[in-house]
Amino acid sequence: MHVINGKSLADEILLTLREANAAEGLAPCLAVIDVGENPDNKRYIGLKKKAADTVGGSVRLVSLGEETGGEELLAQIEALNQDDLVDGILLQLPLPAGLAVFQGEFLAAIVPPKDVDGFNPYNLGNLIGGEPLFVSCGALACLEVCRRYAGPLQDKRVLLIGDSYDVILPLAVTFIKEGCRLTVIPGYDPSYLKDKDIAVIEKGLPGLVAPEDVNPDTLLIDAGFYWYNGRTFGNVDCERMFAVPGYLLPVPGGMGPLLVAQLMINLSRAARRARKGI
Repeated sequence: MHVINGKSLADEILLTLREANAAEGLAPCLAVIDVGENPDNKRYIGLKKKAADTVGGSVRLVSLGEETGGEELLAQIEALNQDDLVDGILLQLPLPAGLAVFQGEFLAAIVPPKDVDGFNPYNLGNLIGGEPLFVSCGALACLEVCRRYAGPLQDKRVLLIGDSYDVILPLAVTFIKEGCRLTVIPGYDPSYLKDKDIAVIEKGLPGLVAPEDVNPDTLLIDAGFYWYNGRTFGNVDCERMFAVPGYLLPVPGGMGPLLVAQLMINLSRAARRARKGI
């Protein structure tokens, strides 16, 4: 399989966005709320800050302690909702255990025009019945790859493996709207892969997908993330796939950079809408 360089694609997107923002004099501001001391969260926030700098924007980091209560977090979100200098708001996940059970409430508190993650129920619901202001960055990253490497999506045979609200569910709705022949299953089953043009595999185990499982010329998008001994792994072992015709968006170096690039697209769009007063 041809391994798609997600970082190269992301860099291309960010450069194009930087030029567009500069031409418009647009300097979008992303507020990131980080609760607790999760080291992975700190690392991901750093990547978002670097991307925002690249496109001529900025990140305002709001750091809250591990002991932060729900009312305090909601108050902070509301303050950012009302701040005209903030174009987009992102609640860094996962939250500490005491707050995680109320995650949906916190995400719903971010007003739709600043919900650049696309997690507010208004945006999620309008995927089905209307036009969402923003779609989740993970789903957009997958769609970007599909449109580049699979061509027109009409009548494509698509398999989604997983059940997440940020990738699989919005992708399912979008693929249906695009006229795809869609199959969605909750966990990995190789028998479903044999006749598919596109497969997004979020659930599984590190290196689980075998070359003999995959239909020739499939576009395979690995959306699984696993940490082991300081390294990141996906559901697909890239080295075992080289002899199979098709395309693979791998882990690492695939979904991660593209997700951040799509976040910058959403953020810039939010800033553009705010400037126009819509």
